[in-house]
Amino acid sequence: MARRDYISDNLVDIRDRLKQYAKTTEAAAADPQLDPAPRAASPAIQPPPTPLASRTPVGRSDELERGRRDLQGRIARDQAAVSAELELLSVRVRELEKFQEVLNRVSEEFSRLSSAPDQAKALERLRIEYFQASGRSAAFGLHTGAVTGRAGGGEPEAKGFGRLFLEALPVGLFLLAGALILALALVFIFC
Repeated sequence: MARRDYISDNLVDIRDRLKQYAKTTEAAAADPQLDPAPRAASPAIQPPPTPLASRTPVGRSDELERGRRDLQGRIARDQAAVSAELELLSVRVRELEKFQEVLNRVSEEFSRLSSAPDQAKALERLRIEYFQASGRSAAFGLHTGAVTGRAGGGEPEAKGFGRLFLEALPVGLFLLAGALILALALVFIFC
């Protein structure tokens, strides 16, 4: 579209019309009888203002609604978390009760065994039963079995230099490989 077609007399004269409209509205505000445009010809009739007590600012109602939705979401999330935790606890209680029954039965049968060589098969059966129950409870995180990796006083076992070196070796190799790749990339870029 050419500039000449876009700019017309209406566009050029709009500044004068805006100034004239501003003057007439100022005069009408000062003296309603001098208003050249009749009030009945206004295109939209405004409703009467609402009382101050029932008015709420738009921002405040949005904030209130957002706060309400946030609280509702948090309550729903916490209800779901609590019900899931209660369900997990009930499963843990049932598993612990089963483990206690096995321990009581194995302990009772073990106390009845004698150290005779013909009792080896019964002892092996009791050991298998115990280890199965212990493994099941360990899988549920209920029973850790024998404490491993601990010194006599309950302190963690100190790791030797060789073991620490072997644990850190993969990380060191990855860092070295990354540095080598970066160095090669810089050489190719600047040479």
